[in-house]
Amino acid sequence: MAKLFFVLLVFVFAAYGQEEQKRVAILRTVDDGSPEIEPTELIHLTVKLREIAGNVLQKHYGIMTEQSIIDKLGGKDIAVKACKEAEGCLAQLGRKINADYIGQARLGRIGGSLTISVELYNSGSGLAIHTISGESKDVFGLLKILNKKAPEMFKKMPGISSGRIIEPGIGGLTKGKGYELDEEKRYVVNLNTEPQGAVLSFDGMPAASCPKTPCNVELREGSVRIIASLDQYEIADTSVSINQNYQGIAIRLKPNFGILDIKPAYLENIGRDRQWSLSLNNKPYSLGEIRLSPNKYVVRLGHECYENIGFDVGINKGSRDVFDMAGNITLKKGGLVLSTERNREPISEPVFVNGKQIGETPFSGAIPLCAKVEVGKNRDMVNVKLKHNEKVNYKIDLYSSTPRTAGSYTPASDAGNSLLVAIALDIIGAVVIYAGYLEHEKMWAAYDEYKERGLWQSSYDRTWKNMESHLSKRNILYTVGGVFLASGIGVHIWF
Repeated sequence: MAKLFFVLLVFVFAAYGQEEQKRVAILRTVDDGSPEIEPTELIHLTVKLREIAGNVLQKHYGIMTEQSIIDKLGGKDIAVKACKEAEGCLAQLGRKINADYIGQARLGRIGGSLTISVELYNSGSGLAIHTISGESKDVFGLLKILNKKAPEMFKKMPGISSGRIIEPGIGGLTKGKGYELDEEKRYVVNLNTEPQGAVLSFDGMPAASCPKTPCNVELREGSVRIIASLDQYEIADTSVSINQNYQGIAIRLKPNFGILDIKPAYLENIGRDRQWSLSLNNKPYSLGEIRLSPNKYVVRLGHECYENIGFDVGINKGSRDVFDMAGNITLKKGGLVLSTERNREPISEPVFVNGKQIGETPFSGAIPLCAKVEVGKNRDMVNVKLKHNEKVNYKIDLYSSTPRTAGSYTPASDAGNSLLVAIALDIIGAVVIYAGYLEHEKMWAAYDEYKERGLWQSSYDRTWKNMESHLSKRNILYTVGGVFLASGIGVHIWF
């Protein structure tokens, strides 16, 4: 019994003496300037700041991962919004996510240069531990500022001195030795990602020779940490052992989206010249492969010639859903009651829809709204405006080829009347043109008189004006006569 009590007592003292590890949260870097830099570059700055914090603080402090911060805040969108709005209230946000210390880098602009400021707070007291700042022409310069100043900032935290944890006793014995060239071995490596176009960093630093994949880059021998980021894909963070030239490294990126593929279809090519309309959660989209964030979507499809289609779809990361309209489309139709006449007498003629005979007049049936309707052996077009789910009565007189709606009347003498109008216009045009010709003859007579009088005759002005008057009348009469004559010809052709 005494031994058991002693063992329990040892465990109690051990648990009591163990110091609880403090947590440090490094929020995502925010760009307050305009235009904003690439999101992947902001991610690199954030990763670099966390890496420096981990190197300096070591085992006495735990660095919170971005996912743990997102979970504490209740989601990625809320976390992004909180990071943007965190300026001036970092300590309060640190208490909300149960972080003992919290830091964040923010970017700005001054005189055409990028600026960076990093603040580190004690979440409990709300007091600032340290702040660093700097400016540069590009992101590479900002990374150099972090490498230079950020370690000193984290050294200000309790229990840290000169970037190291103070351990008791003597250690780190060094002895002088002769000069040796200690140049690390480097290799040329071929890097690629699926899909291509990702931005890479190597041990927290970008490489100028490898802005985007695919590319070749020179790396040191041994284990190298590679981070690949691409918009709409999860960040890939991996370590690779480099040991030879032209070593091939391929990184597959996981999508942050799912795909909805809608394949359009048409019945007998009806309405192919008109587009389907598509909306997802009341927002318009184009047909084809659509990348969507994980969510539940209400899909609505519409077309002038087809009945509306609607369905729901759940999209997850990496999912692919295909909706083929074939077999799911129905033509919009309207009722047509069609009759034909010749010389005001009812007749029976074949009825064609999209080139196929479907019956004879008198005809009644449901017809697709966008179909081509023809009647008679000569396939005369029936220019009827059908109405969706409604009946339309239509009558056509094949003698005059003039369509009529039910109840209308087209006299058989219309063709004769149009002929008389055309002849009258032709006669008027000819008479006016002949009058113009007479004025033309008078103009030349006046011109001959002008030449006979000579420049020295006192009446030459009057003769010249007389010639110009006949010229003007001729031109006017030719124009008016031409208009009447053309109108008559047009009536002949049209009617």
